Amino acid sequence: MVIENLYYGHSCSQCGGHTFKNAVESGFSFDYELLKKSLKRIYEADFNPMNEIEQNLFDATLQVFNKAVDEGYGKYEESDPEFDFYNQLRTNNEVFSAFRTHTMQNDLAKQLIDDKGVLKPFKQWSNDVQTIVDHHVERWMRTEYDTAILRAHQAADWQQFEREKDILPNLRWMPTTSPAPDQVHKVFWQSKLTLPIDHRFWLSHKPGDRWNCKCALESTDEDATPGSDVPASNYKPDKGLDNNVAKTGELFSKTHPFIADAPKGTDKVVDNFIENLNSK
Repeated sequence: MVIENLYYGHSCSQCGGHTFKNAVESGFSFDYELLKKSLKRIYEADFNPMNEIEQNLFDATLQVFNKAVDEGYGKYEESDPEFDFYNQLRTNNEVFSAFRTHTMQNDLAKQLIDDKGVLKPFKQWSNDVQTIVDHHVERWMRTEYDTAILRAHQAADWQQFEREKDILPNLRWMPTTSPAPDQVHKVFWQSKLTLPIDHRFWLSHKPGDRWNCKCALESTDEDATPGSDVPASNYKPDKGLDNNVAKTGELFSKTHPFIADAPKGTDKVVDNFIENLNSK
């Protein structure tokens, strides 16, 4: 599975391989009552999983990622200076949640017909898709939630770094708290890599660009690492994590497989759904 491999480890000559435990942050929850409603809706003959977004499943999914924003970035009212960015994160959560819902509902719908081409009884189908539900929710969404919290917090940190860069111009890569350190990132924090906040290195390398990465940055006025001493690395960020959240307002980028590998036309389905959602 593409997602399974992306989240829980792979090995390749380019990145050196990485393996992460799914150490779930406390507080993850998913509304299974909304899932039950979505299963009934997907089973109905008048629901087209390719051309629609199931509202109940979308709502349950969006709740997870909005909670991650509140946990990692903080919760703000319209009168707060941070509200605009907070609202941007939540708005982009709607887009990701719609793409994610489209993927999950189609994975579920593919199991509706038995090997004889006959529609399965609802009870049989709902039992048959439990493995899919377990993967999408209990494994993948938990990992997405963990990573979303970490990246939302890192976005708040980066904004603080920008505000303080006149007196603390450099950023230092700090050690991970993960029990299974990424071997590429380990090179950076073991060498106490320290570079200006505007250095081009941070465009393609930063904590949070690997699933479940628990590294962090710290601002400092100590000297930057000389260019000749910056560790060489040809690895690429994991798909979906190759953006700076503080600059894009997206917890997950458009290279995530839920978006990048979506069937042709899904973007229009999502655009229409979001437009209708915000017009209510």
